[in-house]
Amino acid sequence: MANNSQKLEKRPIATMIQKILTGTLVLGAAFSSAVYATEDPKEQKPEKQNEVMKLPTLSVVESLHNSTSAGSSVLKKADIDRTQADNVAQLLDQLPGVSMSGSPRPGGQTLNIWGMGDQEDIKVTLDDAPKGFEKYRQGSIFIEPELIKRVEVDKGPHNLLNGNGGFGGSVKLVTKEANDLLRPDEDWGGFVKQSYHTNDRQSISSGAIYGRDPDGFADGLLYVSKRDGHNIKRPDGTHFEFSQNNQTSYLLKTNFYPSDAHTISLSAMRSESDGWQPWAAKRKKMSVPSVYDIKKYGLDEAWKRKLVFRHQIDQNYTAKWNIAPENNPWLNLTMIYAYSKTEQNDHRPEDVTANYSSSIGNKSWVDYTDHLVDINNKSAFSTGIIEHELLVGTRWHKNERNVLMFDKSKIKNKNYNYGYYQPGYMPAGDQFTYSFYIQDSLKIGSVTVTPGVRYDHVRNKGRENNASTYNDKSPEVNHDYSSVTYTGWSPHLGMMWQANKNLSLFADISHTWRAPVVDEQYEVQGLGSLRGSSRNLDVERMTGVRLGAILDFNNMMLEDDSLQIRTTLFRNRGQDEIFKRRGIYCKAQADGLVPYYDCEKPQANYRNLPGYTIEGLEIETFYDSRTLFGKLSFSTLRGQRDASPRDPWIGHKTWIADIPPTSAHAMLGFKIPQWQMVMGWKGEFIRKQDRSLLDDDPAASDWSYHKSKGYALHGLFASWRPDFIKGFEARVTIDNLFNRDYYPYLGDEVSGIGRNYKFSISQQF
Repeated sequence: MANNSQKLEKRPIATMIQKILTGTLVLGAAFSSAVYATEDPKEQKPEKQNEVMKLPTLSVVESLHNSTSAGSSVLKKADIDRTQADNVAQLLDQLPGVSMSGSPRPGGQTLNIWGMGDQEDIKVTLDDAPKGFEKYRQGSIFIEPELIKRVEVDKGPHNLLNGNGGFGGSVKLVTKEANDLLRPDEDWGGFVKQSYHTNDRQSISSGAIYGRDPDGFADGLLYVSKRDGHNIKRPDGTHFEFSQNNQTSYLLKTNFYPSDAHTISLSAMRSESDGWQPWAAKRKKMSVPSVYDIKKYGLDEAWKRKLVFRHQIDQNYTAKWNIAPENNPWLNLTMIYAYSKTEQNDHRPEDVTANYSSSIGNKSWVDYTDHLVDINNKSAFSTGIIEHELLVGTRWHKNERNVLMFDKSKIKNKNYNYGYYQPGYMPAGDQFTYSFYIQDSLKIGSVTVTPGVRYDHVRNKGRENNASTYNDKSPEVNHDYSSVTYTGWSPHLGMMWQANKNLSLFADISHTWRAPVVDEQYEVQGLGSLRGSSRNLDVERMTGVRLGAILDFNNMMLEDDSLQIRTTLFRNRGQDEIFKRRGIYCKAQADGLVPYYDCEKPQANYRNLPGYTIEGLEIETFYDSRTLFGKLSFSTLRGQRDASPRDPWIGHKTWIADIPPTSAHAMLGFKIPQWQMVMGWKGEFIRKQDRSLLDDDPAASDWSYHKSKGYALHGLFASWRPDFIKGFEARVTIDNLFNRDYYPYLGDEVSGIGRNYKFSISQQF
C-alpha cells in the first residue's frame, strides 16, 4: 500500500512549532483558551491584541431580543480558534443538544440536533447560502472551520426563517472578513498561521491578506487554508485506513459602502480535495484485502480495489445588498442572492469487474446545487405604548440534484443505457420552494410577544432515468417522475418576560411542516415489490413547545464577575413521519393474511408513519471573572415513535434510534493577565445508551444503533499572546488527554479518536 505520509523531520514549520511551544510554554503547554462575555452581534469590532481577558465563552445566549434569540447559542471566532476542530461537526459537538453522527473520516460527519439527524431536519447555511448533501452513506457538511468566524445555532422548529423542514433546528455559519482582522489603526494587514495535530500528523497552513479604503468605501479579504493529514489514529493505536485529510480552501470576501445607508457584501468560498477513500465515508472499520488479492495485485493495488478515488469540490457564492437609512426606521431592506454547489466524482480502478450497482457503480458523478433569493424588510415603529419590530419577507429556493453512475456490469445491457444511468435509490430531480413570511415583535414594558406566520409552496419534480428499466409507467409498477406540489402555513408564537434584572422567562410554540425531498418522492426499484415512486406521501408535521428561564447575576463572589444559567424544557410532537417502507409492507401482511409480495400494487418506497414524540431538558451554566471562568452544561433527551419504523401496525411504542445519550460538558480555567495567558481544563461525560429500538421490535435491526457504554473524556487548552511580539499568538489544545477508548453512540460502533495534541502559532502583520 502506498504511504501518503511524510516524516515529521521533513516538515520544518511543524518542527519549529513544537520547539517553540515546548521551550516557551513548559508550564502552559497543556492548556488553552478563554471565556468570553456575551456579545451583541451588531457590535463585531476588530479585536485588539491586548484584550486577552475579554474573550467569549464556548456557548452563550445570543441575546434577549425575543424568545427565539433567547433560546439560541453562539460560537464566536475565538471559540473556533480555541477548539482547533478538524470539521464543523466536531466543533458543534460540544454544544448541549447538538451531536456529531457518523465517523471521524473526512467528509463522514452529519449533525444531530435534539434527536433529529437527517439532512432535511437541520438547515445549514454559509453566508446565507443553503448547504446540504444527501448522497448515500456520505456526510452532509464539508466546510473548512478555518474560514468561519461565527456560528449561530437555533434548536427546534421555532425560527420562522427556516421554512420548509428544519425540525431539528438550524446552523448559520458566517465567514471571516477584513474587519475581523484589521486593528483600529490599520488599513492593510496580513496573517499567517501554522498548525499541527499529532494524532494524524496533520499540518494546517493558513494565510490571509486584507485591507480597507482609508475613506471607508470598501474592504476586502483573501484567505487561503490547506490541510495535509494522514490516517487518523484510534485510542487502541490502530488507524482508520485511508482517512487522510487533504483539502485546500479559499475565501474571497469584500464589502462596499456607497453611503452611510448602503452596504453591498460579496462572498466567494471554494474547497477542493481528492484521494483514495472508502466509497461510504460514514462506514466503520474496513475489511482488509485477501491474501490472494495481495499476491495477485500487490498490497497497494489490493487496497485500492476496495476504494474509490474521490474528487470533491464545494463552492459557495453570496451577494447581499442592504439599505438602512438612519433617519427612516421603516426601511431596513436586505436583498440576498446565494449559490451553493457540492460535487463528488468517484471512480474505482479500471480493471475492477465486480458489480457495484448498489454502491454508486464503478464511476459516479453527483452534485447538489442550491439557488436562493431572499428579500426582507425590518421596520421599527410604535403604536401607543407598544414598540414594534416588523419583519416581512419573501424567498425563492431551488435545490437541484444531478446523479449519474457508470455500472460496468451493465455495459452491454440496453435496458440500463449500457451502464450509464441513475441508481434507483438516488434519483435526480429538483425541488422549488416559494415562501412568504411575516413576524412582529411587540414589546410592552418588560414583555415581548412575537407572533409570526410563514407560507410555503413546494414543488418537487423528478427526472426520468437514463435506464428504461426504471421508467415503467404501468399502474402495477408506477415509475412516475412527474411533479407533486405541497402548500401550507407555519404559525409561531413566542413570548419573553424580563421579570427583573436577574430573571428572564421565554416560551415558544410552533406548528410547521416539511414536504418530501426528491429522494423520498422518486426513489424506485427496477425489480422487487417496492418498485413505485412515492407520489401519495403526505407532508410531515411537527408541533414544538419550548419553555425556558435565564438567570443573570453580577458581582457574586468576585468583583466584576458574572454568572448566567439557562434552563430549557422542550417537547416536539411529529405526525405523518416520512420514512422508507421496509419490513411490513401492508396491513394484510401484518395480520398474517398474505406474504409481502402479495400486498396491493403498486407499493411505494416511502410511506407516512403515525407519529413520534421527542422531549428533553437542557441546563447551561456560565461563569466569568477577571481570573476564573467556567462552563457546565447538561442535556438529556427521550424519544419514542407511536409504532415501529418496520411495522406501523405493531400496536405499541418503540424507542427512536437517533436519540443521543444523556451528556454533560464542563470547562474550568483561569487567566494570567501579567503573562497574557489563559489556561483551562475541559471534560465530556457521556452516559451509556441502553434504550434500543430492538427492545420493542427485535426484528428492526436495520433501523437501530448498537447500545453503547458511557465514557468520560478530558482535555486541556491554553493560549498566549506575548506583549513583546505584537500580533503573535500561540495555542495548544489536547483532546482525549488519557487516550480513553470510546465509541460514540451515534457513530454506531465507530471508534472515537485517540489522544491528539493540537499546536498552532499565528502572526498578524
